Amino acid sequence: MVMLWALAPPIVHELGHYVAALAFGSRLHFEFSWGKLGPVKIPRWTWAWPDVTPERLRIICQAGFVAELALVPVLPWPYAVVALAHFALYPWYAGDHSDFRGMI
Repeated sequence: MVMLWALAPPIVHELGHYVAALAFGSRLHFEFSWGKLGPVKIPRWTWAWPDVTPERLRIICQAGFVAELALVPVLPWPYAVVALAHFALYPWYAGDHSDFRGMI
């Protein structure tokens, strides 16, 4: 059961991006890729930025972490641990497909 809760944050994160893009009339297409945290490969999903205004792109990029972190207080501890670790480590393994690039 702990593993199930540990898999939930990345799904919630990507769902946040997807729903925000849909709200602006765009559809995101995800693909599997690998990030790197030092010598460790990190599995991840990436998506191409939709053709929207910079303000809308900023919201779409933020929506992943907003959705993921909004559930931390209400879901079991394994979800919270993974979600907070994801947020803390993300800048070091995201590479060129970083959501933070779209937030600037």
